[in-house]
Amino acid sequence: MTEATTTLTRAGTVTKAFAVLSISLSTAHATVIEYTSSTLGGSRWRANYTINNDTLGSPLEEFTVFFNENLFANLADAVGPVGWDLLLIQPDTGIPATGYFDALALTGGIAVGHALAGFSLTFDYLGVGAPEQHAFSILNPTTFDELDRGMAQEISVPTPGTLPLLLAGICSLVGWQCRRQGGAQ
Repeated sequence: MTEATTTLTRAGTVTKAFAVLSISLSTAHATVIEYTSSTLGGSRWRANYTINNDTLGSPLEEFTVFFNENLFANLADAVGPVGWDLLLIQPDTGIPATGYFDALALTGGIAVGHALAGFSLTFDYLGVGAPEQHAFSILNPTTFDELDRGMAQEISVPTPGTLPLLLAGICSLVGWQCRRQGGAQ
């Protein structure tokens, strides 16, 4: 092979690779499920979910969030907005099978370009630290086809900085002291 032929072959390979990458990026899924998790004490946690329908092109009518059987147990206390039917299936290490939280819209679903919060459940986290991300699927409730999937994204709740927290405490003490002295007169 000549140097010119080798260069053309490499250029063709790079062009094909770029085309494949472009196609895969253009069909990337972008449905987002966000959650916050808070400890309830010990290994017990609560997760609150917000579902965003930014990419489906039709109302989002059913989603499922999965819980690894080796990291989660005792799914309970499922709550959702009015008009949604909720189902909890426990993780089972004996089978083994992941547990899941499924929500089905009884009317309408989540319109394109909209988000819906108010989904929540409690669970025991068997891992170390805070619960890790978990997988989800968006389903067509009629055909059961998977329309999208991904990993739920944890949203960190900002904690107040040290200085604002200290100032809030000082202001509270000053206010309490002024009320106390005013009541003593």
